[in-house]
Amino acid sequence: MKVEIEESKLQTAYANACDGVKDFMESLFGKKVFEAAKPTLDDYKTIRTYEDACKALGEPIFEDPNNLPNHIIALMKLETISRALWGRNFQPKPDGEGSKVYWYPWFALWTKKEVEDMNPEQRGALLSANAGLGANAGFGCLHALYRSSSAYAHVGFRLCQETEEKAKYFGQQFIELWAEYLKFNFTVGNRLK
Repeated sequence: MKVEIEESKLQTAYANACDGVKDFMESLFGKKVFEAAKPTLDDYKTIRTYEDACKALGEPIFEDPNNLPNHIIALMKLETISRALWGRNFQPKPDGEGSKVYWYPWFALWTKKEVEDMNPEQRGALLSANAGLGANAGFGCLHALYRSSSAYAHVGFRLCQETEEKAKYFGQQFIELWAEYLKFNFTVGNRLK
């Protein structure tokens, strides 16, 4: 019988295994297979968990002595992960001239087909979060208007990445943490039809 295992899945299993299981896996597959599995700031794909990000950055794992809300803890973890994904030499800085592009994981709650199949009332509910201006993001969208100045903060800069590929990885690899951060005061569950 022949069993094939994707190297990335093997490395993920290794990263989450206890020491005894790691020893067993190293004896079975060889140590070289798992050297790339160690979290490093030189390869963002080695950051697969919050704990990996802490190891790569040399920071302690956050312990919550104050019993903070879950969405705040999730945001703190995402910020740590984002810094680790930036890597060793990248320092993002806001650019007042707008010449730099940064990428943010973007989440859709519905597919294009599902939106097209909605009746007008259902589709209107999607736009009501920012009536008259379109649907920006809904979650964590700050909008100050009709004062002495206007300010928009559609996405959190600390959670942006310098490439589209990294932003996609950030959103997909850490989807559960993103859901915890974004859900705030609503329940994530089965959708209604």
